Amino acid sequence: MSHLLHLMQSSRPVLIVSLPANSVDQALAAEAAGADAIKVHINVTHHATGVTFGSLEQERPALEAILRAVKIPVGLVPGEDIRIDLDTYRQIAEMGFALVDAYAHVTPASFQGLEGLDLWVAADSKYGLAETAALARLPWVDAIEAAVIPTGEYGQLLSQRDLATYLLLAEALEKPFVVPSQRRLRVEDVPALLAVGAKNIMIGAVVTGKEVKGIEQGTRDFRLALDSGYRHL
Repeated sequence: MSHLLHLMQSSRPVLIVSLPANSVDQALAAEAAGADAIKVHINVTHHATGVTFGSLEQERPALEAILRAVKIPVGLVPGEDIRIDLDTYRQIAEMGFALVDAYAHVTPASFQGLEGLDLWVAADSKYGLAETAALARLPWVDAIEAAVIPTGEYGQLLSQRDLATYLLLAEALEKPFVVPSQRRLRVEDVPALLAVGAKNIMIGAVVTGKEVKGIEQGTRDFRLALDSGYRHL
């Protein structure tokens, strides 16, 4: 089991930062401010920023620079609406990524993980609870990204209904799950998230903005809030 997965399965809250760009400066800022891991992208246009990320070969120099620069685990989104072949997954593992994270419906059935490379699958708003729970029972799936907020609602504030959804996931899933900041999460939301079992949080541009200073500040604020909330549970 990877160190990151061990943390996610423990009682300690985990903070992941999804970078708005494949940037060494952003990666170092997140690491310095207390992120447990970071996530980068290829083959996708990011909903929150409009930034388009190229192919693995196009992004490789920036990705390799990030992998050299940081000591925390680095995850990769290999695409949103594109099915990646097994050779590309092998290249991702060889580069030193800790995990891949993609929607279940574009992750090929033939990919069941590689040594040293955790497999996260994401469920969007079209997935029902039973289907998401079934994904978590697949032996080769290590974690679920609960990307359950409809795209048109990105950036809105967290609601009681959202908390109920995360509570249902916490009760139903056999594997760790991660809550991405599709909502405009605030540090004052952290106690409620922890109370419903949503302890693995991934903040991105909706929370941090696109600049290094915002990434550093947002990461530090959420690290403090998660650690404080954990101590008071």
